Amino acid sequence: MPASPQPRQHHCWTPLLTLIVMTSACLSAARAEDPNTEGSVELESDVSAEIELPPVYVTTATRTREDIRTAPAPIQLIDAAEVEAAQATTLREILDLAPNLHVSPNGRTLQIRGLGQSDTLYLLDGRRLTGEFSNSFELERLSAAMIERIEIIRGPASVLYGSDALGGVVNIITKQPVEGFEVDLDVQYGANDHGEADRTMIAGSLRGGDQTFGYSLYANHLQRQPYSEQETAIVGVPKAGVLMLPSQSPNPRIRRSLPDSYQASVDYRDQARVDTLGGRLDWQVNDQIALSLDVNYVQEARENAFISTRYRSNFRQPGQGSGSGSGKGQGQQQSGSIMVGNVPARQENDNHRIDVAGTLDWSPTESLDFSYQLHYGHYDKDREILAIPYADLGYATRADSASSINKTTMTQWVNDLLAVWRPTHGQTLTAGFEHRDNAVDSTAFDADNRRFSSAFLQHQWQVLPRLNLVYGGRYDDDSVGGSNLSLQAGGVYRIAPLARLRANYAQGFKAPDDRDLYVDQVNPRGFPMLGAMVIAPEFGKTSAQDLNPEKSETIELALAGDSPTLGYQVTLFHTQVEDRIQRVRERQGLQSYNSFRNVGETHIQGVEAEGSLQLTENLGVRASATQFSTENKDSDDPLLLTPETLANLTLDVSPTPNWLLQLITTYTGEQHYASTEGIETAAGYTLVNLKASYQPQAMAGLELYAGIDNLLDEAVDTGIGSNTGPFGYLGVRYRY
Repeated sequence: MPASPQPRQHHCWTPLLTLIVMTSACLSAARAEDPNTEGSVELESDVSAEIELPPVYVTTATRTREDIRTAPAPIQLIDAAEVEAAQATTLREILDLAPNLHVSPNGRTLQIRGLGQSDTLYLLDGRRLTGEFSNSFELERLSAAMIERIEIIRGPASVLYGSDALGGVVNIITKQPVEGFEVDLDVQYGANDHGEADRTMIAGSLRGGDQTFGYSLYANHLQRQPYSEQETAIVGVPKAGVLMLPSQSPNPRIRRSLPDSYQASVDYRDQARVDTLGGRLDWQVNDQIALSLDVNYVQEARENAFISTRYRSNFRQPGQGSGSGSGKGQGQQQSGSIMVGNVPARQENDNHRIDVAGTLDWSPTESLDFSYQLHYGHYDKDREILAIPYADLGYATRADSASSINKTTMTQWVNDLLAVWRPTHGQTLTAGFEHRDNAVDSTAFDADNRRFSSAFLQHQWQVLPRLNLVYGGRYDDDSVGGSNLSLQAGGVYRIAPLARLRANYAQGFKAPDDRDLYVDQVNPRGFPMLGAMVIAPEFGKTSAQDLNPEKSETIELALAGDSPTLGYQVTLFHTQVEDRIQRVRERQGLQSYNSFRNVGETHIQGVEAEGSLQLTENLGVRASATQFSTENKDSDDPLLLTPETLANLTLDVSPTPNWLLQLITTYTGEQHYASTEGIETAAGYTLVNLKASYQPQAMAGLELYAGIDNLLDEAVDTGIGSNTGPFGYLGVRYRY
């Protein structure tokens, strides 16, 4: 019995939107009429001449300092200027605007080439984050104000980073120490055109030091109210294996207590409070030795209202008592409880995480560097689901209705040693050794401590002035998932000043996580979640099943070029994933439960295109598009919640040195999703965002900015999420 959404209209900002659009158009027209600007791009007159551009260095692609144009891996950089221009409060809002990436409308999932959520490895300053197995919340847990730049590998990177880098890597680099003294302050407030989903951000950072000591400190507070839409929940109670309306139940207590439907507020943006505090200390002991200490602390509280598909009531099946199950091993079920369908409920999360890392860098010679890092991560999760109409379900208090309780503590110790040797000019050998100890204590599953050990070797070789090769391999040993060997090889050949040919082959793998293997609880929607290794006869699961690691292979070929006014890249890729681990529904009807299985083979292939053009000194255009196809080779069906078309068009206008205007249009193609009615298709949607920034000459360091997201009030199918409608915000930054 599905919940039926009621559409929401947004119309109060029409005069303001019209004024902003007209102003933007007038400014653009004024620039077009400027006699000092040209209508065409002035290209290099001698096409055979070398185009020398300053190098842009990244570290994620090879774990060494490498020019992004010579890295064979598909590396994507969002630099400090782009981070600031995004006017974002969280990592999610930055990646929302990034080319060829897809962030789900609920903000919880990032997809890279059709693979996402648990297929993406998140790093903070190169360190693996400890958090949710599914990586939910990470996009909205990391503050934009602490981010200096973001480096993204599109495609597998297990040779350098091991398990979990199956689909890609997102490395968030925080603000680093600088010589001198810098202060950043940023305050922002926003809400949609109905005054809902309002959010407040206050952030600040300090950076400074000299050649011997350096420091960087940052703090951020984000407060957000929920965005809700009204939906109708049609209540169902079981009889003979099917659901009926409570008014038709033979149980008189159910007929008296439960209505046939509820009008419920469903939160498509949760209520959230996220506080972040962190920083870095650097000490250059001498010319050969450097020490650093990194700390990051996050505290978050989240609440959201939703409609639970099945909720345990305090009513009993006829002839059964009021027994109760344990927190583990019984799915947190009460024996004989009647499950009620489509009940308004509220999820409450209270999570804490701290990461501490100490690093020793030693350079005994000019050609040899060592880096040792000891990293400690600790994550506490406290979640419970509470029934909103708890009295209707037979409970005396709301606390008595608590379900899907998840109290988890995860601790991780990482020892990481990296050695870089440059035996000759143009050659770099990189070797790495890592050992991780993971400990988990959880009411959701019972798992032993887990150990990961690995070693990798990589060779970077400038074979010719125009040809750069990178290849390597890695061996991983997991105390639970077994061992794995990953390989990668690629090269970049500069054909001409505006043409580089890049080819890359990479393997990825993902070991089954503790949730896949051992989870034993009810999920927030009310379905039992039983890991592959769990035996639960009360649900009809009578045998354990081992899981194989997921493995992927990606082949890609790209053509790219850069000049002071023009940049482009076109990439063809093909990815094959074997032994894909997916959540599956076992059994039928009210006796069904969720588990995890290796479901076979998935193929993803497509093309990515992106480019930029500086039309004049004050006018630039950036565009990107992705088109790919996905197929589950077992069922011949496309992947769910995976749009196969993405496009982005950004217009940057600087009418004066003090102004920056951005008009950003993103298109997300149709996608399939599962509902109670079966597989359905959500239509594609186009979002238009307008951003403006002004830096007054009379007040150095001050910046005033504003923007409106979803300018044209585009609707999103509630089957895949929702959109708040036009969302406006104002902010002020100050840098000293």
